[in-house]
Amino acid sequence: MPDLETLALPLATLAALVVVGWFALGTQANVRAGDRVLKWLRDGLPLVGEKTTLHWMGSSVMQLKIAKAKAPFRNIETLVVFEPRDVFFLWFIARLQGRRDLMIFRGVLNAAPSFELEVFDPKGWTTHNTERDMKKKNWSPVALTGQPALQAYFSGAAGAEAAKTLTALATRAGGTLVRLSIHRDVPNVEAHWLLPNLQTVAARDFFSNMRELSEQAMRS
Repeated sequence: MPDLETLALPLATLAALVVVGWFALGTQANVRAGDRVLKWLRDGLPLVGEKTTLHWMGSSVMQLKIAKAKAPFRNIETLVVFEPRDVFFLWFIARLQGRRDLMIFRGVLNAAPSFELEVFDPKGWTTHNTERDMKKKNWSPVALTGQPALQAYFSGAAGAEAAKTLTALATRAGGTLVRLSIHRDVPNVEAHWLLPNLQTVAARDFFSNMRELSEQAMRS
């Protein structure tokens, strides 16, 4: 029976090959997913801006920026945050925490809203501390009819009424809504969704809804 010293080098070599192979396959999976999302986004981005800058942040985050956006926006950032498929133990932990591919929209408006709002799924991996933070700020809760998974808090007179309308637009925009934030500080609008089904959700509808949502937030 071979001793441990004899097996050490083959086992270490095998482990290294597994790690490198997993990294290569995971990176390739995210890049391919990024290409599919980019093709999808190109159909909707012209609704909110003409020139988009693409940047990959590592192998798990695709960033698209529009420095000069169309009204009601001054500028826009869209992030697609993929699961960390390139590193096995990070991916495994992330899956246990409920992390899935996520799309994030951030917009700076031409005028700041008169209220602030946080709508969120408390089970989302980007919203674990949101409820605690809202209570620390003494924001007021508001019930959302027909949205049992979501909680909402607001500050400002227009926030209670706007919460229902804006949540309806955000949930209609794309995938499953995880978070919608309206703030006087920039970014004035931020929304997180689980990455939608690219075959059934149109990017033009997504950006059209976000433009309408942002116009209403700015006018309220």
